[in-house]
Amino acid sequence: MRHLKYLLIAACAACFMACSDDDDFQESILDITSEPQTALDEWIWDRFTKEYNIRVIYKWKTFEVTPELNLVPVEEARVIPFMDIIWKVWMQPYIQLGGEVFFKETAPKQIALVGSIGFMEAGVYLLGEAERGRRITILGLNTRPIDKTRVEQFTHDFHHEYIHILNQLKSFPPAFEAISAGDYTSSWSQYSHVQAMGMGFISNYAMADANEDFAEMASYFVFLSASSWENRFQATGQPGSEAYNKLKEKETIMLQYMKGMYNIDMYALRNLVQTAMAKVIAEL
Repeated sequence: MRHLKYLLIAACAACFMACSDDDDFQESILDITSEPQTALDEWIWDRFTKEYNIRVIYKWKTFEVTPELNLVPVEEARVIPFMDIIWKVWMQPYIQLGGEVFFKETAPKQIALVGSIGFMEAGVYLLGEAERGRRITILGLNTRPIDKTRVEQFTHDFHHEYIHILNQLKSFPPAFEAISAGDYTSSWSQYSHVQAMGMGFISNYAMADANEDFAEMASYFVFLSASSWENRFQATGQPGSEAYNKLKEKETIMLQYMKGMYNIDMYALRNLVQTAMAKVIAEL
């Protein structure tokens, strides 16, 4: 979910200058010492920061996340397991297809990890957000142990947020939004996936707006197997129906965008992601 935040901090200070050689300068009251590096910090540095300039934030201040959601930090024991999965199902596939230069240019500079889910209104909750093309925040990491369902959820959620980053760097064609221009709604959570597919959306969350629609199309494409992806189309009705045609138009634009803007073959990416997911799940 794209979420732009702006923070304005104003401060005023009085400055006094003196030229005397015997001025008595007191020791600063500011604590400028850095925190000692832990084994976890070293692992993050070696895997993500040193090579790819990605800062993984797992110790954060309240002002660094959405304060009204009353969030809690991720448990440190969950950081490496989660980031290792992301390395395998997101980073490696994109690096293999797009190359090191592409990935370094497009990867978020910050990945923030949050332990709790961001509960919002009407039973809606926040699992992730992408900000200003530079940061991805993933929530709910403390909620339950990692199993097959969690691996699949992590894969979908992170690819979804990364697609937002790519869209923020290079916009998708306006023709995509035009396909379902009259059907987007803030009440998307009141629709089931089946109802949404019957209207030409890959999921109910895709109904929120064109940005979520595009991110859902791309993330579901790599997260689902080829047969499961086709099953979504069948749920829209018969080939040639209005909903089916809408979904096909969106698929075509999404595939062309990823290939034309970033030279990413989404079929090849899906194969790599599916293979990585299967290996991670087998090793649980």
